Amino acid sequence: MQKFILIFILFGLTCLACSNDSSDCCNALPEDIYGHWDIEGGGTLFFDEENFSASAGCNTLFGSITVEEETLVFSMIASTLIGCPEEEGNREQELAKLLDSAIFLYEIKEDTAYLLDAEENLIITLKRPENAALINQWKLSSIRVENGVTSSILDENTGLTFFADNTLSVQSACNSGQGSYSVQDKTLNIQELFFTEMGCEQERMTREQELSQALTQVNSYSILRKTLHLEKDGEVYLTLHLSE
Repeated sequence: MQKFILIFILFGLTCLACSNDSSDCCNALPEDIYGHWDIEGGGTLFFDEENFSASAGCNTLFGSITVEEETLVFSMIASTLIGCPEEEGNREQELAKLLDSAIFLYEIKEDTAYLLDAEENLIITLKRPENAALINQWKLSSIRVENGVTSSILDENTGLTFFADNTLSVQSACNSGQGSYSVQDKTLNIQELFFTEMGCEQERMTREQELSQALTQVNSYSILRKTLHLEKDGEVYLTLHLSE
């Protein structure tokens, strides 16, 4: 028991010493690096426990990664093979060269991560993305239907607006609608949804029904940067983008 107390005191003193150091060494945990990052100079990067992916806006670079307390070890990188505009293509090549079989030390301070080489030269700076708020006007990108995820030219003016008073408005391919919603953590409950009853071409009516059915099933949401995913049990049913 006395040995345990001594260890606990020593650990506390170590953390106290670290608190006076900008490196915040007691808080340097591997899971701090997980998740989405924006790359300074262009591009995005995502880490989980075993894998990473990166993009400059066209192809996706991906591979496996070993995350240790202060070190990131990247594997050989693979890539999707879409033809890209010159700017995105050049940036993609830069990122592939930087990350391919790379070993970086890393430091995290607040919402910024610094990836350093063995000589502690700064190679890459990462920033946590600034995510939009749910209370916003969102434009529809896609709907999950029985046969898969679909987008339609009929969705051009379709979208949702969430208001601070827990009401929402809906514009479908045909009618407009209203409802209410509640949020607890990332749980989302949409209630009392109704639409006007204007008649439209059958194709537009069908698309409206697909939107309405998806909205009544979703039970959670996630937001990354300017994209909103409405989900049912973790599966994306609706994808929307922030209206400009």
